[in-house]
Amino acid sequence: MTDKNSQKTPLVVELNDKLENLVEFLVPIRTFLVFLSSVLTIALSMLLAFYFRFDFSFPAKEISSLEKVLVAAVIIKLIVFLIFRLYEGMWRFVSISDLLKILYANLLASGLLTLCVLVLHKSYFHGFARTVLVIDFLLCFLLMSGKRVAVRVVRESAAKASGERNIRTAIVGNAENINSLIQAFVNVQDKRKIVGVLCGDEGIGRSIRGIPVFGHPDSAAKCAAKHKVSELLLLPPYSAPANIKRLMDELEERQVKCELRMLPDYSEIASGKINVSYIKEVEIEDLLGRKPVKLDRTDVAAFVKGKNVMVTGAGGSIGSELCSQLASYKPEKLLLFELSEFNLYTISMKLTEAFPELKIINIIGDVRCPSDLERAIKNHNINVIYHAAAYKHVPLMEENPSMAFLTNVCGTANLAETAEKYGVGRLVFISTDKAVRPTSFMGSTKRIAERCLLERKESGTEFVVVRFGNVLGSSGSVIPRFKEQIRKGGPVTVTSENMVRFFMSIPEAVDLVLQAGAIGRDRDIMVLEMGEPVRIYDMAKKIIELSGFIPGKDIEIKLTGLRPGEKEYEELLTDEEKVDRTPYDRIYVARKETDNLPPSVNLELVRTTAQSCDYAGLEKLVREYIPENKFHERA
Repeated sequence: MTDKNSQKTPLVVELNDKLENLVEFLVPIRTFLVFLSSVLTIALSMLLAFYFRFDFSFPAKEISSLEKVLVAAVIIKLIVFLIFRLYEGMWRFVSISDLLKILYANLLASGLLTLCVLVLHKSYFHGFARTVLVIDFLLCFLLMSGKRVAVRVVRESAAKASGERNIRTAIVGNAENINSLIQAFVNVQDKRKIVGVLCGDEGIGRSIRGIPVFGHPDSAAKCAAKHKVSELLLLPPYSAPANIKRLMDELEERQVKCELRMLPDYSEIASGKINVSYIKEVEIEDLLGRKPVKLDRTDVAAFVKGKNVMVTGAGGSIGSELCSQLASYKPEKLLLFELSEFNLYTISMKLTEAFPELKIINIIGDVRCPSDLERAIKNHNINVIYHAAAYKHVPLMEENPSMAFLTNVCGTANLAETAEKYGVGRLVFISTDKAVRPTSFMGSTKRIAERCLLERKESGTEFVVVRFGNVLGSSGSVIPRFKEQIRKGGPVTVTSENMVRFFMSIPEAVDLVLQAGAIGRDRDIMVLEMGEPVRIYDMAKKIIELSGFIPGKDIEIKLTGLRPGEKEYEELLTDEEKVDRTPYDRIYVARKETDNLPPSVNLELVRTTAQSCDYAGLEKLVREYIPENKFHERA
């Protein structure tokens, strides 16, 4: 393993070493100065207590024991303060807990000093007025607390004057949550300036920790405009999707530039673990409003645990998440099959770090090459395969249909044949909603690949198809492209104002895939419930707003027209398919009618047609094998 400094220049390393030496030199000096400050504070509080007790004078007949009491006070209090570790804290971050610690330390120290004076009053501290000790306790506590508070006030005032905190932030939440968050901000360096709060249980005119209450959370957009707020920080329950959507609509209506951020889990505040890093930008995923999936994962655990599992396309968006979730179910062996060297390296390193005890096999291979598949399946005695390897980009596959057929169709057939040959128990095929009544070559290849599996003669290998729609944040997804266009100042390009898509998050999709793959029966098509379709144009507007801009004013939305192979809407079922519910949330089984079936797929004909790059021939095969195709609607 290389040293972490090996990647730095000699000058940087030298400067780092000098800085570390300087810090090591200054820390003892700072501790000594704090110690000296405590000595002076103890002495000053005792002298002032004596001075106040005797009406602002030092009478000669009363001062005889003052020097002895002063020495005893310094010794006792310094020892107690050392036990309470009052010399360690950073004064600029002083908090209520620090002040309470100072109070308890002074109570104990003054109690011990008073006991000492009482016991030795006649023999050593003769004539000393004991009421001085009460005044001394109050003064010592006030002086020790006051100098710490003064340092914090001066530092925060200087920060405000220098513009160090320049993000005008308003917090939206309930009083208790807001109070905890404001308190948590005290202990972190942050550029936010909390200018106000919108509170569900406190009225206008009140304040929380000195921060004024602007109004009720329902008036957040109005208050953001009025008080020139540049960021709204949403706490539960006001970070729910419905509330965010309503707030964004109001901000758009008022033409207010305001970024939205949220704290997804209040438990982090309540537990005292809050950190600025827990505050996240509101993402488009947060607006989908999908309820959390409630799955009994015992089926998946029983299906995967102790088995040799293989994932094709292991480094892709779906494949990598499949690998991560499968690893948590403790398979005997996890084989990563991937064509891209970089993607394979990335997912392998991630899994090795997260699951050091898991046996991981890395194979660079191509599903179009039967020998690569044989090397993986035969040599490692694979029990279960999740087939995620595919070409998925619709416009690119319109330009390269032969590669789409060779990979998505022939590659899947190669995998199925090899799985049967070496006794794989089950193959789970990741399909897509674009396979239903396809208008594109990509969707057509996935539908034909489904048929290749379902039409195979029964053997010891079971084949299960899992069909679902788009996932958020996948490679080639519109969302990363929209964000990049916004970073460049626009325009954001949308193919059609009426285009709608089904969306779910990658972890949710994979969770359901694993469940469906475990419960499905041989030759089942499992369909995942995708929720309500989302209009891409509306999604683009929301992403612009979440970036703190006004759609159409700051960032233009440009309609470019449908790309080759695209259609405005997607479906999850064909006309011939019916849906049966399963006992599991959001998972259904498509039952296909057996009448009027198209001719079986001739794999050899598909392969030769694709290898000869006969695009017209490939389209002819699509029309023959997928009678419900919509190639007549192709853009």
